[in-house]
Amino acid sequence: MRIAIVGVHIESSTFTAHVTTESDFSFRRGQELVESFPFAEWLGEETAAQIEWVPVVHAVTGASGPIDPVLFDALLEEIRETLTAAGPVDGVYLPIHGAATVLGREDAEEALVGLVRDVVGPGPVLSASMDPHGNLSETLAGLVDLAACHRHAPHIDHLLTRERAVQNLVATIRRGTKPAKAWVRIPVLLPGERTSTVVEPGRSVFGRLLPAIVDHGVLDANLYIGFAWADEPRCAASAFVTGDDAEAALACAEELARAYWDAREDFAIVVDHVGSFAEALDFVDSGAPAPVVISDSGDNVTAGGSGDLTYALHETMARPLTQRRRILFTGITDPAAVAEAVAAGAGATLTLSIGAGLDPRHGGPVAGPWRVVSLVPSLVGDPEPVGALLRGRGVDVLVQRSRSAFIAPGDPAFPPGVQKDGAWIDPTGYDAVVVKNGYQFPTQLAVANSSFLALTPGGTDLDPERIRFTRVHRPLFPLDRDFPVDLTARLVPSAS
Repeated sequence: MRIAIVGVHIESSTFTAHVTTESDFSFRRGQELVESFPFAEWLGEETAAQIEWVPVVHAVTGASGPIDPVLFDALLEEIRETLTAAGPVDGVYLPIHGAATVLGREDAEEALVGLVRDVVGPGPVLSASMDPHGNLSETLAGLVDLAACHRHAPHIDHLLTRERAVQNLVATIRRGTKPAKAWVRIPVLLPGERTSTVVEPGRSVFGRLLPAIVDHGVLDANLYIGFAWADEPRCAASAFVTGDDAEAALACAEELARAYWDAREDFAIVVDHVGSFAEALDFVDSGAPAPVVISDSGDNVTAGGSGDLTYALHETMARPLTQRRRILFTGITDPAAVAEAVAAGAGATLTLSIGAGLDPRHGGPVAGPWRVVSLVPSLVGDPEPVGALLRGRGVDVLVQRSRSAFIAPGDPAFPPGVQKDGAWIDPTGYDAVVVKNGYQFPTQLAVANSSFLALTPGGTDLDPERIRFTRVHRPLFPLDRDFPVDLTARLVPSAS
């Protein structure tokens, strides 16, 4: 049995100013790619040893802006050449996200998987592991034979999803027949902050997946939320079910789609404290248990935000609370500031302005002077510092050389390689820690004594009325509300 491995894993906000280039990605090829997945653990040593893994390429980065088209075309050409040279395969494992966008284009995963299908032909089994914040269009459903997406948000099951995709791939190859595929588009597009599975109604809606698989006797069932910060016609929720009994798969898909649709008005930002950034600062100043972890949600780097917006920093510096509260801003992406801090060393004073180098739409760079408190080492063994802790004008700011969330090592919500050049410091002693994400991740919650989700402007704005959509297929909730809906599932034919 020969199985190729091909993937481009990224979620791209089309509302951010960042363009994703080669330096943003981590690339695995050859034996390094094969060894990056614990196939023996997933399949058993005997089964894994019987498979010849054919590594092509896996390009991985965290959420970002659209991909540079020159880079994407080069990746497609590499995949075509390597996969063609490899010869016939029985299957292809596709570790992808589902929300990639190429600058000036649409349907990136459809182009990627379509190329793979063109090269290997209709016979081999294609199995994708995906993120529920990706988009599973009808076109993509037709290109793959199997797809598995996470059942939890935050994605504490990301490794289990990959395991499921690989196990189903091997089992289908061995069986020799492909399953029926049922797909239904759900005209809803919500951000992850409104569809978390740790609270209702997300807990119950997504908790229905495993019982539905058993009740209908299907192979696998998946709910996709879709990607709320990309303006493409394919962006929407969907249900995708595979199984030997086509009618059972259809019924299962319709049940899941109906449950999601019926809960649409109930999906909300369910956190203890949510409001404007000014209200977040008021909460800190009221004596809330410290540290308060505040999400600067409009510049969410885990959803494609630029990572250098200074709106929250300006708002804070304009208020006198900095004289009585210690506040740490994390995740400000400014590689030039990091380089200058490294060159000057700890204890030096810098006169530069920080932030807003890429996106000044919601506030310009913040002037110093800034004292270099410390240089922040890499979490993955890079000899060069990845960030610098700066102090000035009443606040501390952690600037870093790349766009990464402020999470501690080993955060279970993040697969290896996604958080490139992440910077972490101990937040003990601060009254507030501002992070550039939306819902908060396990290692952030572990240090928080209270949390606040701030509805700030930016490329990942949680207020849909402040985002201008022109390409999504309408009607679409919550942009539209009172419209008839057809949740009839369709059988998607296999490649032929």
